[in-house]
Amino acid sequence: MGRDDELAELTGLLEASRLVTVVGVGGVGKSRLVTRAAALLEKRYCDGVWLLELSDVHDPELLEHALVDALGLTDHTNRPPRTTLLEHCAGRRLLLVIDGFEHLVDACAELIRDLLRRAPRLRVLAAGRLPLELDGEATYPLATMTDRDALRLFAERATAVQPEFRLTEHTRGAVQELCRRLDGIPLALELAAGRLRALSAEQVLERLDDRFRLLTGGSRSALARHQTLRTAIGWSHELCAPEQRLLWSRLSVFAGPFDLEAVEYVCSGSELPADSVLDVLSGLLAQSIVLREDSAAGTRYRMLDTVREYGAEWLAATGETERLRRRHRDWYLGLATWCELDWFSPRQCEVAARVESELPNLRRAMECSLECPEEAHLAQYLAGTLWFLWVGCGRLSEGRHWLDHVLEEETPYDSSRLKALWVLGYVAVLQGDPVGAISALTECREEAELAVTRRPRRTRCTAPAAWRSSRTTLLGRRSCCTRRSTATGSSGS
Repeated sequence: MGRDDELAELTGLLEASRLVTVVGVGGVGKSRLVTRAAALLEKRYCDGVWLLELSDVHDPELLEHALVDALGLTDHTNRPPRTTLLEHCAGRRLLLVIDGFEHLVDACAELIRDLLRRAPRLRVLAAGRLPLELDGEATYPLATMTDRDALRLFAERATAVQPEFRLTEHTRGAVQELCRRLDGIPLALELAAGRLRALSAEQVLERLDDRFRLLTGGSRSALARHQTLRTAIGWSHELCAPEQRLLWSRLSVFAGPFDLEAVEYVCSGSELPADSVLDVLSGLLAQSIVLREDSAAGTRYRMLDTVREYGAEWLAATGETERLRRRHRDWYLGLATWCELDWFSPRQCEVAARVESELPNLRRAMECSLECPEEAHLAQYLAGTLWFLWVGCGRLSEGRHWLDHVLEEETPYDSSRLKALWVLGYVAVLQGDPVGAISALTECREEAELAVTRRPRRTRCTAPAAWRSSRTTLLGRRSCCTRRSTATGSSGS
């Protein structure tokens, strides 16, 4: 809605420059603008328009893997992913849209520079909070919305949540004042419109003063627009019920989309019983704090990055961050375990879709385990258990990255390390790397022989109790144990 002038300027700028970066404060609408521009320009690029979302990628070493995925490429060799990217883009006329790169700005700038040098017909449209600072880059600062566009956006969102809402002589003045005091920031406007389920526009306006004072004690050196956005989110947070605020903060441990079962396990507790999570989550959905999306993996939920960051600050203030991160990690350890057990079953396609959609959370689970040396064996267990993802879903290069990484740690868990070693050997074989395969498998054999001769150590790393005791599978059906029970008359595989 709106931004027609900005859209025309941006498309014209992209005709004149091979690299255009839209910059601005979080929540100002950068992602929406570049997505609309890409849709308008799609027919001009015979090799397509490709979107790379980087908000869920935290490790610079995974940037190239993420771009390989975004371009739909599969490479079963042991070549560096950058080589694959350069060969693919060379000679092709395509538009690459990169969104949310600010936390990977150095690695992203280096990769884009190499791509533009080697692929003369490639153009890049990026959106972030700061420029890439590359030669030839055209920077487009995106301001807040004009009064007219802000009013139109608010009215559209208000009608979506309250169908009988209309801009009349009675409501127009209050809405215009709302748009002005929220500085025309789209995220703030959408959050304000979401409150019309319970309040009138006049009541929302009356509450603005108190909500703005909520975070006035922040840094005076921060940009005013950063304070305005933070105030808008803080105001929405303040209007939530206590249990909604609690769930909001706990949801911040997820990376990318998540499902209801994961929320019920990770976020429930004495103050938020599991059987109340659905109702509380529905309240957050109604306020557009959590968004719903339907995919091949089923119904999923996600949070806007800025909203998630705000929740993470509140979670840190409660001192629960580490506990929630461990619960998150335990859930995805269990998910990987049951996906592995269910891989050779009639539901393999469903398992593949599920594990692909959970990849950002699986990555975060491995990162969490590696942060504590005493828990590195869990990262080895997870990287080894995900062999079916690396091999069966065409992610050999990323699997090799994780396996090499987790095996750098020495742990007292023989089974976790040995499994990671043989999976590394398997991946190396499929990549056509006999040296790497022999090295990994030889080490695996030697360590296995030593494990047999010495006094048994802690050798078993199992899935979390919540998954072991549950009779519900990751796909919402009977578990493998149920399927294999004598009551069904089927034998185990």
